[in-house]
Amino acid sequence: MNLLSIDTTTDYLSLAIRYHGKHVLFHQQVGQKHAELLLPTLDTLLAELGIGLQQLDAIAFSQGPGSFTGIRIGCAIAQGLAFANALPMMAIPTLDTIAIQASGAPALVCMDARMGQVYCAKYDAQAQRIDAIRVCDPQDVMLEDGQWNAQGDGFSHYADALLPRLAARINSVDATLRPHANALLTLADSGRYPLQPAQHSEILYVRNKIALTTREQQARRT
Repeated sequence: MNLLSIDTTTDYLSLAIRYHGKHVLFHQQVGQKHAELLLPTLDTLLAELGIGLQQLDAIAFSQGPGSFTGIRIGCAIAQGLAFANALPMMAIPTLDTIAIQASGAPALVCMDARMGQVYCAKYDAQAQRIDAIRVCDPQDVMLEDGQWNAQGDGFSHYADALLPRLAARINSVDATLRPHANALLTLADSGRYPLQPAQHSEILYVRNKIALTTREQQARRT
């Protein structure tokens, strides 16, 4: 398919377009400027290819989990573009885009969820998820017998809580992997995620809370 992919779930803005064998990418750390930069950056990428959005087949986006604000911005803009150009959408979980970047062995993906927690899930050697994405404290992440690759920035933010305890079951660690628009393009070709009308595309928050109460903050410090 000729696709636009959008990820705004972290402090990076990641956009990619694939059109009849041509490919353009923008993947840069933008802080919290996703809403400000997404549409102008998209216009630049489309101009590089000399096409309009209506010439694409679909829009794939990272549905979460991740930054609550970032997820909402990405989903809302993707839906608006899809409605305006009569395009279907494909919602893909964020952790899946991390797993697919280093497939070939079973993997534990941990992504920083802030508030002292991680989003985590396990994947088989083909980067297919084998359990539900969940949010938990790093010390509650468990691994069954076997050897696993460790992927995602949770392993840099919470290395002390994760690595010593799980080291015997971890083959390698790549804490640099993060959600990426190119990974969305790869997953869009996998057949695992259905195309849907824009109004049916959903956000995957996993966690409902966006901040700790004062009492919870004090408890974590003690």
